[in-house]
Amino acid sequence: MRKQTTLFAIVLCFVFIALLVGWIGNKNDNSPVNSVMGSSEQGETFVTVEQFGADGEDSVDDSAAIQAAIDYSADSMIGKVRLTGNKSYILTEGIVVHENVELEFDQNAKVYIEGDFRAFELKRNASMTNGIIEVSTPKFNSEIISLDGNQKNWSTERTRVHNVTLVNSSGSHKGTALSLIASKPGDYISFVTISDVNIVGFNEGIRLEAKTSKVSNHYTWINGNRFINITLDDCVRCINLIGQVTIPNETSGNQFSQLQIQISEVTQKAIVISGSANQLNGVIWDAHLAKDEGPLIELTAQSADNQLDFNLPYELIKNLGNKNLYK
Repeated sequence: MRKQTTLFAIVLCFVFIALLVGWIGNKNDNSPVNSVMGSSEQGETFVTVEQFGADGEDSVDDSAAIQAAIDYSADSMIGKVRLTGNKSYILTEGIVVHENVELEFDQNAKVYIEGDFRAFELKRNASMTNGIIEVSTPKFNSEIISLDGNQKNWSTERTRVHNVTLVNSSGSHKGTALSLIASKPGDYISFVTISDVNIVGFNEGIRLEAKTSKVSNHYTWINGNRFINITLDDCVRCINLIGQVTIPNETSGNQFSQLQIQISEVTQKAIVISGSANQLNGVIWDAHLAKDEGPLIELTAQSADNQLDFNLPYELIKNLGNKNLYK
C-alpha cells in the first residue's frame, strides 16, 4: 500500500511540474506568432490586419496596420495576410506587398483610397486576391496596383493578381488601375498572370510600358504576360501598350483574352498598341457612346504582327503599323 501511495505521489508531482512549465512558457512567450497567427480550414497559417490594429469598421486610417501585417508575414515566413469580413479599410499611404506574401481579401472586403499615392506595389512572388479597392477622392492620380520591372518577374515566379475589383467612384476619371512598367536598363516583366479583374472609372485601365534604355545592350521589356477575363468600364483609355516592336524597349507577346470593354462618353480609346505579336480578343460594347468619333482601336507606327479579334467595324480601327491582323 505504501508503494502504491508513493508511486501515485510521484506521478502527481510530474504532472504538476509539466503543467507549471507549460504555463510559465505560455506566459513568457510574447512572440507575435502566438498572438497573431490564425488557421484556415485547410490548415494554412495566416495573419489578419485586425491583429495589427486595423478595425475596418471605423473611419481611422488602416495603412500602418496593413503594412505591419505584411511586414510581419514576410519576416516570419507565414506568407499570407487577410482582410476579413465585409469590412471597409482606409488607406492614406501606399502599401508594399513583399516577396512571398499573399494579400488576401475576403470576397467583399473593401479598401478605400484617400489621397494621391501608389496604392499597392507588388514585389516579385507577391500576390493579391479577391476584394474591392475603391478611390474615393478626386485628388487621386496615381496607380492602384503596380508591378515594377526592377523585380524581374519571369516564368519561375508566382506574382499574380486575381479576382479583384478596382473602382474610381470619385468621378474624376484620373489615375491608372493596373500598371506594369519597366523603366531602367535591364528591367523586365514577363509571364505574369492577371485574371478576373474588373476596372471602372480610371484615366487608364491597364498600362504596359517599356521605357527606352539609355545603356547599350541593356534592354527593357514587358513581354509574355497574360490578362484573362478582364472587364474595363468607363475609362478614358482602357488598355495602353507603350514601347517598340523590338529592343531596346519592347512590349510583345502579351495576351488579353475574354475582354469585356464598356465604352462611355469619356472614352477616347478602347485600345492603343505599340509592340509586336500581342494578342487581344473580346467584346467592345456601345461604341456609339464615345464622345470622340475617331477610331477606338489604334495600332501605332511602332506596332507589328499583332492579332485582334473584336466586334468593332473596320472604320473604328486605325492601323499605322506593319502586318497587324484584325478579325
